[in-house]
Amino acid sequence: MTPSEKRKDDMSPERSDAAGLVRAAAAVGAPELILPWLDRFYDAGDAALVLAAAASDAGEALAGIDSARLERAVRRAVLDRDEAGAYAPASFHDRLEFWAMLEGWKDVPADVRQELADWDVDFYAERIRPGLEAVRDGVAPVDPADAQGDYTYVLLDEGEAILAAQEHIYLWPCDCRSIVGACRKPMYACLRFGNDRGVGWEISRERAIEILRQTDKAGLMHTADYRGDPSTAGAICNCCTDCCYPHLATDRLGTQDVWPVRRYVAAIDEDACTACGKCSRRCPFAAITSGEDKRPRLEPSACRGCGVCATGCNDGAIAMRPLASST
Repeated sequence: MTPSEKRKDDMSPERSDAAGLVRAAAAVGAPELILPWLDRFYDAGDAALVLAAAASDAGEALAGIDSARLERAVRRAVLDRDEAGAYAPASFHDRLEFWAMLEGWKDVPADVRQELADWDVDFYAERIRPGLEAVRDGVAPVDPADAQGDYTYVLLDEGEAILAAQEHIYLWPCDCRSIVGACRKPMYACLRFGNDRGVGWEISRERAIEILRQTDKAGLMHTADYRGDPSTAGAICNCCTDCCYPHLATDRLGTQDVWPVRRYVAAIDEDACTACGKCSRRCPFAAITSGEDKRPRLEPSACRGCGVCATGCNDGAIAMRPLASST
């Protein structure tokens, strides 16, 4: 019997110690592929809370449960709590994100992790599909309600301005990199301005700017929901193309040309360029290549305007030019 077959046997509904977990899986929308490993995400106490919160008489079912236990469940994305204080099961997508970032993958096999990451990215892609396809097909502008329409690449100086405008900044592990795990880029790279579930580390603006610069040096792109007013952004993500959900999703949907939003294009000063090749190595989208003469070749249509090439150029030979349609 293989390890996965044994796990399936151990988690069969006929086993009384697993019955609660199996019922909880349905309540949170967990995929069938994770059922043999569900006890890595929820213990018996978690399952009991999920089932109580999912009951028609949830208020009565949860009455008398210690408030600290309920608060811990909310912090760990086992439960959600609305503004009125009512509890409900948190979705498995939320639990997966929190668990991967802050509790670790424990001993879930690598192939199961990959399947689970693909399942979660597919869900994300389907959620944003309608708005992005409407834009791609010229039907309508991006709807921020379902497609994060202001989500765009921001240059390093724009990112620093966004951070300088925030009252509170919280450092989180990158949720995409935690789940997908396809690169070795910096993990503690997510700078959020709200502290969802109260588990982020609050840091100073100075420390946040230092982290932003470190991620830039590591070749990560900066993205944010941003249209010119630094104070309105909700977070800065520092992204790669290997793990980032928006990039993986837009590749699957064929909407790379419309989202994340492009506002700049690189321009190379041939006279200042020393043909070191660093820009082509840093470009996440292969928009810059080197010919036999080692001189950089830029394909403007492939450039997303992220600015990683410019910040890595020691010769100052690359400038980021605003696109005519940028606001």
